[in-house]
Amino acid sequence: MPVKPKIPVTIVTGFLGSGKTTFINNLLLQNYDVKIGLIENEFGEVSIDSKLIANYQPENIIELNNGCICCSIFNEFSLALQELVKKNDHLEQLIIETTGIADPGPIIEPFFQDPDLERLFELSGTICLVDSVNFQEEIGNFEQQKQIMLSDLIILNKVGDADETKLAYVRKKISALNRTAQLVETNFAFLDSAHLYMLQPQIQDEFIKKLRRPFYSEPEHSDFHSFTIRFSGYINEPRFREWFKYFASIYRKQIFRIKGMVNFENNPLTGIVQSVGGMTNISEGSVANPYEPLENVIVFIGKGISKFEIEKMFQQYLLQEN
Repeated sequence: MPVKPKIPVTIVTGFLGSGKTTFINNLLLQNYDVKIGLIENEFGEVSIDSKLIANYQPENIIELNNGCICCSIFNEFSLALQELVKKNDHLEQLIIETTGIADPGPIIEPFFQDPDLERLFELSGTICLVDSVNFQEEIGNFEQQKQIMLSDLIILNKVGDADETKLAYVRKKISALNRTAQLVETNFAFLDSAHLYMLQPQIQDEFIKKLRRPFYSEPEHSDFHSFTIRFSGYINEPRFREWFKYFASIYRKQIFRIKGMVNFENNPLTGIVQSVGGMTNISEGSVANPYEPLENVIVFIGKGISKFEIEKMFQQYLLQEN
């Protein structure tokens, strides 16, 4: 009996008024032939356009309102998603829209931690919409900073309403918080050719391209910062998994996001390593190019973390391995 493919999950986050609902409406319009499950979690905001749903196969759109993903008990979220799949076994994609004032970390973590969710779903990535006009007023908000830090694709919206000086400021601030995410600028929350089946490969390819280029950023006074560790050679996969899980757990309150690519022994595929809130995930990426230099790159984003201490710990791990 063939194994049923996992359902890709796309999480859409962003501060109030950034354009999340419009973006999701555009996604539905561009993916009208895909059987999509939709979890909405916006209290008091405009819901997904009912006319759009009516015109584009409403039986494929499932709305779960009233805070279904704000459950205080972790298992409730997992059980709700399992029940969704059980009742709608035709689903091909799942979109989760977070509330605009929420830290997306607790929504991402279950897909790294819960065995039942890992069996059913595959996290394609987190998309964050940023309001380029109101960014300066909102960026001091810790939740909005976390939304940017934890995202894989950042959509800078309403760029037509902001002058170039403001846009340059916003780009610099976003880069300081998350240098590995793909940044796309748009108006009306429209992403050209935003086909869900293409989204994950696009995000991963852009991420790998960025990792292969050295990062340069101006140091600035901020509670949050990121740094990169680079090293060559192959890694023993079982030992790395054990170490990575331990390391992420120890630093879970200081390091908000870890993301990188590593080369495992006896595996032609690049390993994509991630951590959010101390929860870890290691997945297979693309085939490593034998003509490119063999390099492992890991990016850390957090608060009050020491690059020197973490590099020292990592070198000790590698020396122990050797």
